[in-house]
Amino acid sequence: MSAGWSWCALAFCVGLARQSKIESALLAPASLMVAVIAYYATKLERSTFLATNLSDPAQGVQVDAADYVSKIVGWCVAAAFLGCILGLAGNLARLRGLRGLPLRLLIPVSAAVEMTERLRVEASSQEAVVGATWSAVRLVAVAALVVLVGRAVTGSLHRRSGRRRENSA
Repeated sequence: MSAGWSWCALAFCVGLARQSKIESALLAPASLMVAVIAYYATKLERSTFLATNLSDPAQGVQVDAADYVSKIVGWCVAAAFLGCILGLAGNLARLRGLRGLPLRLLIPVSAAVEMTERLRVEASSQEAVVGATWSAVRLVAVAALVVLVGRAVTGSLHRRSGRRRENSA
């Protein structure tokens, strides 16, 4: 889960699933914080935070607790701030028609931009499957953008034509 758009999508979807704006703004950062802790617990289990004490190499390799805790705290602070915004955005994306469209486009645009940049900058240093995955994510994001815009526009046109028929009757 190293792609930023997927973290954003988590908070956004929590907001999208809640009826209340307050619940969205509170539960989205909470879900991000739980995900951050789970993510770093997994990284710890996979020996990502091991370091050797160079002043006493006889101690062997140990967990670099300061690095581990600082990453969790830093990302939890970011989750608290960004989670509120993204949760509220998800909640407001429920607005029908063109009013909620910019918010509904937030995650697919984020995914498309991030994957485009990763393909441009990082793909050459990754395995082929990574580049293929990033390309697939970008393709799905662009397809989602087309569907979301098309749906909002056709829905808006349909509602307008319905109002015209009512007014002419």
